[in-house]
Amino acid sequence: MNPDTKSDRELALWMLERMRDSDEFLGVIRAARTAGKRDVLDTPDYVARHQGRLKPLYQSDESDTEEAPAALASLIDEIVARDMLSGREELLEKALKAYLDSHPKGAEGLPAEWETTFEAARAEIEGRTSGAFEPGFTAALARSAREELARQAGEKSKANERGGMED
Repeated sequence: MNPDTKSDRELALWMLERMRDSDEFLGVIRAARTAGKRDVLDTPDYVARHQGRLKPLYQSDESDTEEAPAALASLIDEIVARDMLSGREELLEKALKAYLDSHPKGAEGLPAEWETTFEAARAEIEGRTSGAFEPGFTAALARSAREELARQAGEKSKANERGGMED
């Protein structure tokens, strides 16, 4: 993908798919850890890269945060770190989903149009909704996509140089 020929919307959608991939990769590592095994990709750098990729989806304006007792906040932070989540917001979304999935009445009586963060992000990027994310969300994801593509191009260039030197 050439970032110079793509719109912010196209780049943001591309980045959203990379974010979904990161969520899946981290899920595989979590499952391995839960089973008492270590995935070959379970390295601090790899985990940090994928956690960082997810942060823009779950972090919101600081004024939206709620206070919690210090002991609870500490426990939440430990769970976030242990389970490789991008932050408290991601933990809250996953906890709500697990609760609703296990509750006898599920989502009965709750708004039917509730979307996951990924679904809400796609709708915002595509212009079907607005205001669910910080102003400039699409442009920020497009910027992240450009950085990701530049990083990938740099890695490919270095690999090609190493390959050329070994011949």
